[in-house]
Amino acid sequence: MKIALKVALLTVLATAFYTYVGHMVPQKITYPPESVELRADMTTEEMVRVGEEIVGGKGTCLGCHTIGSHEAGRFPDLGGIGAKAGSRREGMSDVEYLAESLYDPGAYIVEGFNPGMIPVSKPPVSLTDQEILAVIAYLQSLGSTPTVTMQTKLEYAGAAASIPPGTATSAVPAAGTGGQSGQELVTAYGCVGCHSLDTPDKILGPSLYDVGNRLSLAELYESIMDPDATIAEGYQPGLMTATLGAVKFYDKVSAGELKTIVDYLAARKGNE
Repeated sequence: MKIALKVALLTVLATAFYTYVGHMVPQKITYPPESVELRADMTTEEMVRVGEEIVGGKGTCLGCHTIGSHEAGRFPDLGGIGAKAGSRREGMSDVEYLAESLYDPGAYIVEGFNPGMIPVSKPPVSLTDQEILAVIAYLQSLGSTPTVTMQTKLEYAGAAASIPPGTATSAVPAAGTGGQSGQELVTAYGCVGCHSLDTPDKILGPSLYDVGNRLSLAELYESIMDPDATIAEGYQPGLMTATLGAVKFYDKVSAGELKTIVDYLAARKGNE
């Protein structure tokens, strides 16, 4: 009886949070780069190279966008966006349009696509203003000539401090785990309430006992950041998404914690 009540309550949560959280997380997340150099005196050409790394790594852009593909993704293909951006919205330059698309993606939805992209300046992506400038430089290079510099001012830029000339920073901000292990984080975020860690027994969600044998690193990231992308047979869609939303997991988790959790899960092979 208690289990039935628990399932019923979680079902109600799923109904309440599914649509909201479904729009707040990216379709996929890719393994982030360890470090990317960002300096205030970078040339535009250097910004393009860094922007490409961010798009394919920390920015998680390629989980939802393709580049030069004829197959429709969740969001528009970015091939040639540098040439299209200046005419996409009347009265907006290419830089203004690209900035809006990154800081406020819901302001304009390309015809044929649904809303759902999160602002990349907010968690869980959390790009800095400088990182976004580098991404814009790269996007401009896809079909046009990049014009932005590290000194370009964007309307949407927040209060992030400017980088003094010659200073190097990381494109992946320092986001530690507070010294917690993967197992401690999995427990702290409540995963053990729905998943068993030490046995193959199923609870409300699949066992994590041997998940490292079943899912790759990319699939583990996706299962956390977009739980409804792939649903294990016999389980209810929306349940994990709603649960993580209810505990504000996506607002709280840092990049360092996420990596620690995924590394811990990848190491679980069912032989412990």
